[in-house]
Amino acid sequence: MKTNLLFVRRHAPAVFLTWAMVLCVSIAAFATTYYVSPLGNDASGTGTLANPWKTLKKATTSVTAAGNIIHLVAGTYTETQSSSLATGVSIEGEGFASTLVVSSITGQWSTLLTLSSGQDTNGNQSISGISFDGQYVNETTNKTWIAIWITGRSNVVIHDCKIINFRDRGVIFDGNDATDPHSDPGHYATGNKFYNNTVLNSAANTGNYGAGLVNIGGQLGMEIYNNTLVQDQRANFKNGWPIKYWDEGWLKGVKIYNNTLTKAPYVGSYPGENGDWDFAIEFFNIQGIEIYNNTIQGSIDLNYNRKGSYAFTAWIHHNTLNHSTLNSNFESGIILEFRTESIIIEDNVFNNVCSGVQFNTRGVANTGGNNPESPAPAGGYSVLSNNIIRRNLFSNVYQGNGVGTAAGITVISEGTDDPQIQGLDIYNNTIVAKSGDAPWIGIDFTSMGAATASGTNINVRNNVVVGFGDAWLKGTSGAGNTHINGMVVTHNDAYSNGNSNAPSWPGGNPINYTANNNRTLNPMFVSATNFALQAASPLIDAGVNVGIPFVGTAPDGGYKEFGSGALPIFLVDFTAKENNGKNLLNWNTASEINSDYFTIERSTDGRNFSSIGRVNAAGFSSTETTYSFTDASPADGKNFYRLVMTDRDGTFEYSKVVVITNKKNGSISFGYVNLSASSGSASIIINSSKSQPATLSLIDATGRVVLNNPIQLQAGMNTISKNIPALPGGVYYLRLFTSDETIVKNTVAR
Repeated sequence: MKTNLLFVRRHAPAVFLTWAMVLCVSIAAFATTYYVSPLGNDASGTGTLANPWKTLKKATTSVTAAGNIIHLVAGTYTETQSSSLATGVSIEGEGFASTLVVSSITGQWSTLLTLSSGQDTNGNQSISGISFDGQYVNETTNKTWIAIWITGRSNVVIHDCKIINFRDRGVIFDGNDATDPHSDPGHYATGNKFYNNTVLNSAANTGNYGAGLVNIGGQLGMEIYNNTLVQDQRANFKNGWPIKYWDEGWLKGVKIYNNTLTKAPYVGSYPGENGDWDFAIEFFNIQGIEIYNNTIQGSIDLNYNRKGSYAFTAWIHHNTLNHSTLNSNFESGIILEFRTESIIIEDNVFNNVCSGVQFNTRGVANTGGNNPESPAPAGGYSVLSNNIIRRNLFSNVYQGNGVGTAAGITVISEGTDDPQIQGLDIYNNTIVAKSGDAPWIGIDFTSMGAATASGTNINVRNNVVVGFGDAWLKGTSGAGNTHINGMVVTHNDAYSNGNSNAPSWPGGNPINYTANNNRTLNPMFVSATNFALQAASPLIDAGVNVGIPFVGTAPDGGYKEFGSGALPIFLVDFTAKENNGKNLLNWNTASEINSDYFTIERSTDGRNFSSIGRVNAAGFSSTETTYSFTDASPADGKNFYRLVMTDRDGTFEYSKVVVITNKKNGSISFGYVNLSASSGSASIIINSSKSQPATLSLIDATGRVVLNNPIQLQAGMNTISKNIPALPGGVYYLRLFTSDETIVKNTVAR
């Protein structure tokens, strides 16, 4: 909501409700909005629109009643003291492009805005429409450490904000008041959300620890979506992570979706050099996490992975993990550390990574220093149980410089060689090595050499693995060291790999080993960058039914069914721009196989989408195809768009979400206003684009409603004359609202 003291301001009817609560002071049960302005005065201000305060510090100190709102008028604020926001009080700006809070607070762990309560407190509040700047320039020239720190509160929402240039961290969501809880804290914040925000250059790596742009701990059901989180602006080894756990994590039912996350390319020669890693997301102690539809530069690192009462520990799907420019140093995709159970990794695209999915187990008693469970669970921290990796594309997998085990999918044991695999399904993946820098192994089980290592119920089916130097599938070296009893390797296609495209078992074949119907044929991809199958591919209908939907008589080999599957269309780009009140959508496809049509969907909240149009697709194309669509009637404010790309057999896939903000073209305006204090009359000219009912109100500077009358507007110019009570001279506010919009104009009675 924006209020301009000099000009008429239009805003949406829903936002008008806040005006009504503020101005209709006779309804005491409604919330009150208090105002802050760069031209205000903390000493003499009262927090009214006519006499606002000057600083956020003054406002947060003065406004403590739950339900009230602190409104920052557009402008730039310089804050020299930390502010503490009371429970239930919200802060709103007039958009992060126009409302800027610059923090000059200094000192270790200095925080611009704190929301702190005992655990299990219902915050029931929001922060929106503001830019926060912590004035970080470099390691020696900087001001404030943290932008917003939330402790113990539930139902806190931060949205449509921009957070930049804080030294250490952007935002902390801490669900409980225990520091470093070494066991399940038992208290979780619920209902917290962080969406439609941009966070830049606000996560440190000190060498002793790495911080996050967004840090979360003790959260149940938190949602992080539609954000842009970028940390690549600092010197080598000084960039933190986009999303990071806090206080050992303890995260349940958290959802991370529709975000763009960018971590600086890794520059170290070994993992953890100078305290740095390649993580874009790092979580500890998780249950029921869902990570989907994100574009990520950097890796996802998950530790202490137990499903608890959830159907899965983590469901990671429909993400793109990609470095648009290949990094010469080692980069990872998804890293699963310590014990891991019931992980589902499906329908992701990994490009320009050294390891696609890697399980980093530890010894039975090796807690990594965090002791998340006492006593240790059966099998300790080497157990990998009931994990699924399916329908993923791993393209341009490369060896890279430095320390690291490069492979499409690999099991790594840190120091003990004793992974205990109790159910692992690797189905319908396409794994393609980078020509000229190929790793040695495509699917790697070579870290199972200890006598305590074991593997049961391992299934490798319907995969396509191309271009690895040693073998497409390999076990541990040394006679008798295979340590797998119960393995099925069928209907895979290995092409242009070492060991004559055969699996390699230097320690001997697994016990109860089934290997049949595997091929060594050219899969016939569409191109060197498009790993869908051509119509003549020998892998069409060449797989075995593993419970994944398929077209034809059997599944195809690899991650995508010919003429169907999770990616019917290879989308290059999807953009939106405003032009004279209309939104122009443009998208390109690199290729299409059996495509049918695009459905264009729009949302105003980024979550609930509805169809606004349809464009027919090319059907079959191996060259770039361009499409466009015009939304002639976008909603006021943010418009979120996505494409539903539908194949001819009805299967479909969603595109990324793009967002654009539209300003409403008003249908009403004030042409002339004259208030006579002496005669008690008001003369008003109102312009209206159409015939419509409206309500006209006159409010004095204290919020008292002097006049409140329904009127009928006709299309064109309307001359309104009203008798009003005798008025003292001064500033008044004339408010006109219809079912579509509200405008407010200040005027002076003489």
